[in-house]
Amino acid sequence: MKVINILAATMLTISMASAEDIMKKSMSIMENGMTQIQQGFLNNNLELIKSGSKLVKEGNALFSEKEVIVQYLPKNKKHMVNVAENAAKRIDLDVNVLELNLDSKAYINAANAYSDMLNACARCHSIVRSW
Repeated sequence: MKVINILAATMLTISMASAEDIMKKSMSIMENGMTQIQQGFLNNNLELIKSGSKLVKEGNALFSEKEVIVQYLPKNKKHMVNVAENAAKRIDLDVNVLELNLDSKAYINAANAYSDMLNACARCHSIVRSW
């Protein structure tokens, strides 16, 4: 019985550490992507915006499923998993809108999509992290 409890505790620890690693990697990739997008807009560099949007997509895909998100959230915030999941969906949609507007040369609309992505990030962070 002790062996089963030890194995269960080990698996729980590993899954929590894995979720933490996924979260950190996701947030780091998304931060780099958001920075590239902003620099691209500031410097009229479409390639930088496009490479940044790819990074945001990649990072967002890592940390957008409820099962992963809930493992990361503190015990008293687990009920907020829907907030984080909805932010991930909103970011995914905004990246697509940004890219479509870039292709259409609708740069103001693309910048608005970037702004909405940033708002989705800030909203999730403020609610889940109690800013």
